[in-house]
Amino acid sequence: MIGRRGVAMVRADMSDATDFRRVTFEVPGGRMAGIAFGAETPNPDIVFLHATGFNARTYRSLLAPLGDRFHVLALDARGHGLTTLPANTFGYASWVRHRDDLIAVLEHFSAPVTLAGHSMGATVSLLTAGKRTDLVAGLALLEPVIMPDAGRAFAQLPFGALAMRFTFPLARGAARRRASFESRESAVEAFTGRGVFKAFPPEMIADYVGDGLVEDGKGGFKLACAPSFEAATYCAQRHDPWSALRRVTDPLVLLRAERGSTISEAAMHRIASIKADARVATVEGAGHMLPMERPDRARSAIESATLLAKAGRKYHDALLQ
Repeated sequence: MIGRRGVAMVRADMSDATDFRRVTFEVPGGRMAGIAFGAETPNPDIVFLHATGFNARTYRSLLAPLGDRFHVLALDARGHGLTTLPANTFGYASWVRHRDDLIAVLEHFSAPVTLAGHSMGATVSLLTAGKRTDLVAGLALLEPVIMPDAGRAFAQLPFGALAMRFTFPLARGAARRRASFESRESAVEAFTGRGVFKAFPPEMIADYVGDGLVEDGKGGFKLACAPSFEAATYCAQRHDPWSALRRVTDPLVLLRAERGSTISEAAMHRIASIKADARVATVEGAGHMLPMERPDRARSAIESATLLAKAGRKYHDALLQ
């Protein structure tokens, strides 16, 4: 199948799943992998981006019910899952590279989509909407990462991102993460009930392992997202979400966690002041793994943003072209 910009879109098999189909997109530098739910239409209604260290399939149980009403596409970011784009850490200082990868996929389609994402995926969605408003009709942001001004200022320094890899606790922990496993079953056992996975139901851990591990060529498995790349991703904060937000012209639904959120209450108020029509809410009792802890609220936010987008002029104008 040939996309709008003449780039081939390749579909793979779906032998390992019954409720999703696999898709890949040829983009500059390689292929982006993804999974899709719902009717196979020329343009998806929703494109979903995952958090740092995870992959699209991790969110299968969250997204599959949306497939009853919408065509949903979830993508593996560069350095994650089954995507084959180079994952170099040299010079990796912002999430602009992920924004540009997403834009390359969206250019396959002839109508704007609702972008949804968790954590890094939410921020990348925001950056994309700010850069290419023509490709986006709505936003559903689940726990976007928006650093305090001091942290962003440090990231702007010439060697800020590199220095953070040694000083930022989250990055240091990621760099030390176990990367090799004898089998997928041993990986599931190692993750269950530990760290961030405490909030994951069993089927979500199995889905994470399904596309989060790749064969290591030695009879075992390794993390698809290398610990060094995950650590570098946490520190690549030289992008500007506030400038992107000011350029957004589409419906915005945003959920913030009550515990350990990556977006402060002050930032929530700032968002509301910049975009007065945004629907923002704090989910009581939820932590940063909000989509895993409260999939009902996360799904509702994505559905709301999609319906608002479909009611908007931009979406209908695109269909008439």
